[in-house]
Amino acid sequence: MECHRLQDVNNISGGSGSEYHFHHREKVNMMRKYFILALITLTVITNNVSAQTESSKQSSMMKMTMDHSHLPIAAPSNAPKPALSLSLTKDAMSGYNLHLQLARYQLMPPPEGVVSMSELMSATRNKETGFIEGHAHLYINGIKIQRVYGLDVHLPATHFKQGVNTVSVTLNNHGHMYWTVDEKKVVSTLYIDNTLPQLIKHQFDSFPVENTG
Repeated sequence: MECHRLQDVNNISGGSGSEYHFHHREKVNMMRKYFILALITLTVITNNVSAQTESSKQSSMMKMTMDHSHLPIAAPSNAPKPALSLSLTKDAMSGYNLHLQLARYQLMPPPEGVVSMSELMSATRNKETGFIEGHAHLYINGIKIQRVYGLDVHLPATHFKQGVNTVSVTLNNHGHMYWTVDEKKVVSTLYIDNTLPQLIKHQFDSFPVENTG
């Protein structure tokens, strides 16, 4: 009788040990699966971040390469010197109306049929007048807003803050480089205060248009 009881106890003990080892292996296998899954997820995230970073770098470099508005180009010494002045009035509905006064400058959009940007980087002159040609860039509070191909531009009120603001226009060649004369940028800037009855507080013209009338 004692032998049978001892054998039963051993059987029970052996069965419990096997069950313990089985569950332990299951837990280990599950932990391995979680670890592998976490490793794969981390690898995918790292690759995505690296790809996005590289794409952002390439995009920034491309923008820097294509943005020539911070580069000067000298007007030919034998070309008539361009002149630029600005005037600004409040619009009847909203915002402001900007008028460009130009002299000895051919304001126009870039020529059609240009294949590469390098073709636009040179100092081009109008064949009929001999004036240097190109377009203009509009800045409000130091931020570039748009290109300008005509003499009149409406400026939405959303571009302006309450108080003092600046409105600047530069003359640029077809490759967006800003024109210089005698090593000075051709630019006109208005300093305005939209809280005062007299809108324009100060005006700076590097090469002002002379009113002879």
